[in-house]
Amino acid sequence: MTESNPEQGKRGLNVRIDARRCIANGKCTTAAPGIYVLDEETGVAVLENEEIATVAQLFAGARACPTQAIIVEQYGRRVFPQILTPMFGEKPDEDEDAASS
Repeated sequence: MTESNPEQGKRGLNVRIDARRCIANGKCTTAAPGIYVLDEETGVAVLENEEIATVAQLFAGARACPTQAIIVEQYGRRVFPQILTPMFGEKPDEDEDAASS
């Protein structure tokens, strides 16, 4: 029986945090302590220790974010969150296209 490589699931995985969406409530830091931390100066969540993070920890922090500021992509395709709803003051792309016509 062969053991699966824990790094194999992270292959092609990219996690980014949208600083404009982050409201610094820290739920990601509770869901994945030591992986997501709040920057002391800006209050925005940052990914720390990504090399030791498991896929489960990366997704747990992303799912815990109430504003969906943590975006997980694999091989360039967004896997979480699947749908981003407009935030206050933002217009969906469709409205901007219609307004410029």
